Amino acid sequence: MRRSLRRGTLLAVAALTASAVQFTSPAVAAPAPAASPCGPLDVAFVLDDTGSMGGAITNLKTGINAIVNDVVTASGGDYRLGLVTFKDNITVHNTLAPGNAAAVTGYVTNTLAASAGGSEPEASDEALNTVVNNLPAAGRPQNVDFGGVWRSNAMKFVVLVTDARPGGFDNVHAAADVANAAQRANDALGKGIKISPVYVPTSATYTPVITPIMQNYASTTGGVFTQTTATGAGTADAIRKLLSDCRQTDVVIRDQVTDTGAEPNPNGTVWNSPDIKVCPTTADCAGIQPVVGATNFIHVRLNNATAASTGTLKVYRTPAGGGTTWNNATNGSWVYIGQQSLTVPTGGTVAKIPWTGIPGPGHFCLLARWVSATDPMTFAEGSNTAQNTRNNNNIAWKNLQTVRGKVFQPVRSWFTLGNATEREVKTDLVLTGEKPVAGTVVIDLGPRLFERWRAGGGQAEGVKQVGETALQLDPRRAALLGVPLLPGEAFTAELVFTPGAPGEYLTNLVQFVEGEDHGGVAYQVITDRE
Repeated sequence: MRRSLRRGTLLAVAALTASAVQFTSPAVAAPAPAASPCGPLDVAFVLDDTGSMGGAITNLKTGINAIVNDVVTASGGDYRLGLVTFKDNITVHNTLAPGNAAAVTGYVTNTLAASAGGSEPEASDEALNTVVNNLPAAGRPQNVDFGGVWRSNAMKFVVLVTDARPGGFDNVHAAADVANAAQRANDALGKGIKISPVYVPTSATYTPVITPIMQNYASTTGGVFTQTTATGAGTADAIRKLLSDCRQTDVVIRDQVTDTGAEPNPNGTVWNSPDIKVCPTTADCAGIQPVVGATNFIHVRLNNATAASTGTLKVYRTPAGGGTTWNNATNGSWVYIGQQSLTVPTGGTVAKIPWTGIPGPGHFCLLARWVSATDPMTFAEGSNTAQNTRNNNNIAWKNLQTVRGKVFQPVRSWFTLGNATEREVKTDLVLTGEKPVAGTVVIDLGPRLFERWRAGGGQAEGVKQVGETALQLDPRRAALLGVPLLPGEAFTAELVFTPGAPGEYLTNLVQFVEGEDHGGVAYQVITDRE
């Protein structure tokens, strides 16, 4: 069953304390993915075409049409194929591209042949490097770049077929090649790619060396290891079988305490996840503000009501605010912090990722992404972080900032207003006091953002100007309306809270574009007596 049909399953997880406010604005739901046995598929074939592989290649040529037809059918027509062959060098024939079944089957049927190659070993480890990491040809014995995109919403397979030990480009098998092969498996795991190797034992001499290397590819990435006969008989059938493995899991990082895992999430705020917090050590804690210059640990609860799921949790940071952008190649507005590969058992677990050298001023938004071969994103990620988070339950966003101070003493924080769309927009910045500050709240837009607001008409509610670019906001509710922003622009404003009484206050500042929540920050202001 396609994951989008079952992701509303109620999760039996412990509720964590959260201070999220449900801002109103109906989310624009993305279109549901097309129903199909596997969903979108990205498949790259990495084939040893040296002379000893003649039997396996002959078998593959007779079965390639059935293999590719299986992919087309299982994906509902939403597929991308790649084809690379190797000896002691690498030849890219087809890069990942939509609808390229004819090109791949045509090459295998009409052109692919076993020839030459010299002595064993071969460059299988570097061929995997090319494919998994989309490497260019420059500086490598490789004919052209391996382009295309491994899609975050696709199940991703690499099918490796060889009879040789990995030897890099120097035709020598050594400990470094074993380590290189293991690193390629780790790379694939981090990208949610299954490596399913097919071993053709044309000579039994190196089988004890080759088998554990190829088994490691499969066990590390969740793929399937297969061994054919010495003649290569059964190669095509083995590939068809391993590509039919569409087991799916469903790890969830909640957007709210009430989040059930439905995609898209219909429940409002998606930027204050109760499953993300920062602690000073690996021990559990209530959550702290990141300590500048120190090493803290980001704790992320991964909830799992399905079978055990293997994948990689990746975490990122950006200045506190809304309108953040995402890009699968560059990370967009987000700065990579670290990652942890793990298996999440049924019931879930907590991943703990060290965060070293935390830069000032110590106020950040955090993003967590679960990347798994058996749990791809249900909806393709676009440039809008808020929409990606709303659409996919293996992405979560945490924007709770704690600021501390004394009565009548200003306490400063920041908010970054950005445009995550690909067009010019007018954006609103709305403050709501869940527990309003007993005192004043002032936002200093700075010259450029202030002029943008004025250019948009200078419209506001619950606001009065108190400085050249500073505005005092009603701590119960205030709004700056119609601020024009160009695509990719971001401006940071300073917030100053001056409480007139001790206590704990909670203020939410949210950016809206055409009524849709594009991200916000919950400011927890804790004030002591003088």
